[in-house]
Parts: sequence; structure tokens; C-alpha cells
Amino acid sequence: MRLLFAAMVCALYANAGHAVAQQTTTDAPMERVKVAGESASLEWFFLLTEVGNEQRIWAKHSLQPEFTPAALNAVQLKERVDSGAEVGFVNAAEVPLARLNGVPVKTVAGYLGPTVAKIFVAADGPIKTTKDLDRRKMGIVSATHTSARAVTYMNKALGIQAQFVPLGNLEANVAALRSGQIDALYSSEGAALALVDSGVLRLLVPLSEIYPKPYTATVVWATEGIIENKPALVKRFVEATLETVAYIKNHPDYARDLYVKRTKASERLAEKAVASLAQALAPSGRGTDRDLVAAVAGNWQFMTESGAVASEPGVKIETVVDPRFLPGL
Repeated sequence: MRLLFAAMVCALYANAGHAVAQQTTTDAPMERVKVAGESASLEWFFLLTEVGNEQRIWAKHSLQPEFTPAALNAVQLKERVDSGAEVGFVNAAEVPLARLNGVPVKTVAGYLGPTVAKIFVAADGPIKTTKDLDRRKMGIVSATHTSARAVTYMNKALGIQAQFVPLGNLEANVAALRSGQIDALYSSEGAALALVDSGVLRLLVPLSEIYPKPYTATVVWATEGIIENKPALVKRFVEATLETVAYIKNHPDYARDLYVKRTKASERLAEKAVASLAQALAPSGRGTDRDLVAAVAGNWQFMTESGAVASEPGVKIETVVDPRFLPGL
């Protein structure tokens, strides 16, 4: 009887301690931070903001983020910093590119490992292997988009001479493929996978099979100012981001429904998009490797070998990356 009573008392104390811990987490002063991380169409951005909000992950880490549009290139990254953003999400190469132009930012986590971009061809077309792309026309987004870099890198890696044709969005590329204007197309959108299911497209090759390894496609960035003056906030933001990434990866049905709600896409398309994203998500914050510096270096190798930047641009990757805020392995 005394043992039972003692166990009940211990349980009461344990529950009280848990309640206090919960109260401490939720009642801790919320800290505002301007985050350049919103996107209307890119799921590796908008799912993070939406899931973090709905699951109160930001609040759990005492953060009150003000989300503004994510930067899609180094020029926009400078604009976001100039407008007061202190942290955010961006394609990995844009951080060292921005630093080349004097923008005081660093990479603090890599939450998307391999690229989700792929090369597609017509389902009933003659192209069967990547070698068949030699001297063929490939649809891309624009000449300044990473899709142009992808074609250039693929040409060098595979010893072919594909020609890119800037066409804009996926819809325009598919129309050009059907009309014979192009022979293949680049896409990182989940909608392309749905077109594979419907028999319009055929997946030729995931670009992750060709790109350097290790690699990280998308990262968390922070300004040098907030790293120096508010390192605890940066750490909480990184922890919250990676917790959100893990939640998306572990709850694909929930992420699918949120994708449908956000984009009005069909459930089948959303399921394909989320599944493709989940395979690439890296809750460790280190991309495809155990070393974030090495993963960012792999991305920069892609940039230099694609001719997007000079081979000796004056960027030392170890100075671009600050891995102190990552959780232990």
C-alpha cells in the first residue's frame, strides 16, 4: 500500500513538472524575427511556414516569425536583407553568391539534401537515355534560373551538347514538348510527377543522380548581425525549422492535405509532390552528408562546373557556413 501511495505521489510530481515545463515553454517571452521564407508555389518553402504555424512549432521555440517572400536568387537575398529580414530559406548557391557581392549572410543549416529537379521527356517519345539528349532542345524556366545551370552541368558531366530553351513555367514547357518545339524539359515541380502518372511525361533522370555528392539544395541563412548579436535566437530558429522538416517527413498525409489546401491541387498531385519532397528533406540540417560544409561545397562545385561562376571566385566555403547551431548527431 505504501509503495502504491509513493508511486502515486511520484506520478503527481512528474505530471506537475511536465506542466511546469510546458508552461515555461509556452509562457516564455516570444521573440519577433523577420523571416524571408514564404512562397506561393514552392512546397519546400510554404510547407515549412504553414506546418510550423499550424503545429505551433515556431511558438514552441519562443519565436514569433514575420514571414516575407523567400529570395529566389542572390539579388533578391540582398533585397530581403536590406528590407530587414534576418533569417530565411534560400537555394544553397545564393548565399555564397550574395557574399561575393558583399551581403553579410551565412548558411546555418541545410534542410533539403539532394535536388528534387528532374529531366522529363514525352512518354511516347524517342528519347530513352540521357545520351539521347545530345544536340536536343531542353525546355527550362529562364536563362538566369538554376535550370539553365543544370543543363550546362549535365552537358559537361555526360559529355553531351543539349541546348536549353527558356520557356517559363511547367505548363509552357509541356505545351512546347507536345508541339515538338523541345525534346525534353527540366522541372522541380511535383505537378510534373502527376503528368507521368497520366501518361503525358516520362521521367528520364533525377538530377540528383548526376549532381555532386555530398550536396544540399536548400538552406537556412542568417545575417552575420543576428548571428553575432542573437545567437540563441538563431539556434532556436534552426531547431524549429528542423523540427518542422521532421514533422513533414513523418506525416506525409497531413502535408499532402495542407498542400491541397494551399495550392488547390488534386490529392494525387499533392501526394506525389510531398513524397518527392520528403525523400529529399534532411532533418539533420546537414544535407546529404554528416558535414554541412561538405554539402554546401558540393553545391558550389555544381555552380563552378556549370560555369555559373568562375572556378576561383574568392569564396571559401568554410567561411560561408556556420554549423554551430545544428543539433548533435
